Amino acid sequence: MLSKKDEMEKIINEAQVCYLGMAEDNNPYVLPMNFAYEPGVMYLHAGPEGHKLEVLQKNPAVCININTGNELFHRHKEVGCSWGMKFKSINVFGKAEFISEYEEKYRIMQLFMIKFSGEVYEFSEPSIRNVAIIKVVSEKMTGKVYGY
Repeated sequence: MLSKKDEMEKIINEAQVCYLGMAEDNNPYVLPMNFAYEPGVMYLHAGPEGHKLEVLQKNPAVCININTGNELFHRHKEVGCSWGMKFKSINVFGKAEFISEYEEKYRIMQLFMIKFSGEVYEFSEPSIRNVAIIKVVSEKMTGKVYGY
């Protein structure tokens, strides 16, 4: 298990995709999403309407999984039980909040572009107004690295 926040944040910053876990009427609902990260805060973005937004409005409790470094390995090729999967995995627990302020949405969308392109982009007003930004402040973070 990982216990140091800086080790966990390093893994978060290596990843390009996270898995957003939600609960709808006691049923799990998980979606892959891209994300931006600032220390202790995950940001997700989506279209202005959709099922995940409805689920989060009813129940904002979430678990976000970030998983990198997946690599199959074996200790003895002929022994099935000696095979395994290397991984680096982080779970972030918190509550989803919707960001509605224009300037903050703009700033967060720039974080996405810096993360994925390394560049700062400008956005049109309609593109910012028509995006849902979901903010999850980390209430708890757990992590595990296996095989590295």
